[in-house]
Amino acid sequence: TKFHHAALLALLATSSPSNYCNGFSASNQRRPKKDFSAQIVVKSVAPKVKNTLSTNKKSKNKQQQQQQQRRRSNPNQRQNSISQRDPIISLNMNLDYLAKSGQRDAAIRAEEMLQRIEALHDDGYYEKSPDVCSYNSVINAYAHGKVSGASGHAHRLMKRMEAKGIEANSITWNTLLRCLLKEVKEARDKSISEEKVEDAESIIANMEDLGIVNTISYNTVISILSKSKLPDAAEKSEVWLNRMIDKFAKTGNENIQPDTCSFNSVIHAYANTNRFSAGAPQRAKMAERVVKRMEKVFQSGENDQVKPDVVSYSAVINAYAKAAEFDKDCATKAMDILKHMAKMFEGGDKDVKPNKRTYTSVINAFARTGESEAADNLLTQMKEYYALGDTSLKPDTVCYSSVIDGYAKVGGEEAGFRAEELLHEMENLYNQGDSDVKPNTRTYRSAITALGKSRQPRAAEKAEQILEEMEYMGSFGAHDLAPNTICYNAVIDAYARGRSMEKAYRAELLLEKMLEESAKGNTLIRPDTITFNSVINAAARSFGDSIVRREAYLIGLGAFKKIHEYEYCKPSSITYVLFLNVLKNLVEEGDARDNMAERTFQLSVSFGLANGKVREQVRKTCSPLVAERILSSNN
Repeated sequence: TKFHHAALLALLATSSPSNYCNGFSASNQRRPKKDFSAQIVVKSVAPKVKNTLSTNKKSKNKQQQQQQQRRRSNPNQRQNSISQRDPIISLNMNLDYLAKSGQRDAAIRAEEMLQRIEALHDDGYYEKSPDVCSYNSVINAYAHGKVSGASGHAHRLMKRMEAKGIEANSITWNTLLRCLLKEVKEARDKSISEEKVEDAESIIANMEDLGIVNTISYNTVISILSKSKLPDAAEKSEVWLNRMIDKFAKTGNENIQPDTCSFNSVIHAYANTNRFSAGAPQRAKMAERVVKRMEKVFQSGENDQVKPDVVSYSAVINAYAKAAEFDKDCATKAMDILKHMAKMFEGGDKDVKPNKRTYTSVINAFARTGESEAADNLLTQMKEYYALGDTSLKPDTVCYSSVIDGYAKVGGEEAGFRAEELLHEMENLYNQGDSDVKPNTRTYRSAITALGKSRQPRAAEKAEQILEEMEYMGSFGAHDLAPNTICYNAVIDAYARGRSMEKAYRAELLLEKMLEESAKGNTLIRPDTITFNSVINAAARSFGDSIVRREAYLIGLGAFKKIHEYEYCKPSSITYVLFLNVLKNLVEEGDARDNMAERTFQLSVSFGLANGKVREQVRKTCSPLVAERILSSNN
């Protein structure tokens, strides 16, 4: 029965609700660590000891090898060999090496080297000065390096070339486009992407006027559009593809002949649509249209350079996988393309053999539509192919995690059992030496969620045990397995969904731990809005005698108060719906509950969060007349 408290309004001022939870017993017993946890700890700690012991030995061996090498070399012969080289050829070789080295300061060092040679030439030391190849290598170093503003450096160097009378060639311009592609990939702001796209389109138009544009030029511009993620990027990339096709048809110039990469970049542009966009299904259809166009062009003999390959089909499958959340048929279409690829491969087309990424995309498509068994069947198929010797289809962590995620979405007792079974399978394989299937944070989070939705007996307790194992491994250096806020939220939600009479208390314990650890600096598990909402929800779903229900009410009230106190965490409309539900389920009908509900609603109004769901919950919580008065006064 619901309890009645004469002064419920005073409870809003109650101190921390943890003071009222002494009636519950919390087991601190930790189950024995699994072999997987022990293995992770050993692998995290042992290498540090081993490296410390072997460092001196390795250093000594390396010094001995260097000494032997110096003895073997003939310094006079080496010096004569270098002196016979053209100094500019040597310079260009060094610049090219730096550009491709991947070193952080490679571009700066390359430009400094270029300037030194130019200075020596100006002083009469060298007869030849750096040429267009020299400058192209330096620009390429900026295109591949880690220095920001690559295109700005490229433009500056090209102006310097012009001042020295060195004419830029197609490689120079194409490398400038590569700089823009690099910047578009790194861009976080739409305006920056728009600026780079505009610059790229201006450059290729200029190259067309100069007559030095080629296939690489067009492909790079299409890739820039594809990576820009601008709303019209796919359509504009296809415009450039059509322009390329038209120019090739008119001129027959093989230097601008479209190839597979040209079409694949357009397909990727359609596939790069945000998976949370409602237009994703239509974009996926457009991507499939482009690959069918490739098939038609190749089969007709019109252009033998545009043969669809595994990248082409996999990109279309990925587009359908992203769209599956909006249209369940998209998962079926992704599977149909996979079957089409398999049939062509069996017919002798080795270029379209489905790879691990292809299978993983289809698995993701089924996981997003809740067709977890279909996703699981594909994983089994990959295992069978691998057992037969196809190492390219060996399942990895991503494959397993995607299937477990599918079971987490569908929920149910069987889904919980299968998710846990797959997790144990991954742990066992890892213990046997297969590092490709090492579970990660996503794997554990999905397994916890699947358990939470399973309604199994003690499912929440099992979920918390997994959380404790993650903490144990993280404390010994396996930081990639340390739990984060999402993992904690999943366990709290598991308690909210579970059958335990202690659900509110257990949820509050986890919240208090998160607050305590984040106060010490561990922002990885800092509570967020979902955390507080889940604790309030656990309180709202509590059941039992009057003592249990009163304690649950105080816990829900405490979480509701705290979410309004923290700067980094703000309430949502769901917060107010859930707390109104706490009042409805745990407080006796009457004036006290109506007054509490009215104050809660007014608070939601002050935050601009009194939406339709909040208003509907007010009607469920308050007496009809009071609800009508509250809502009509705030229209």
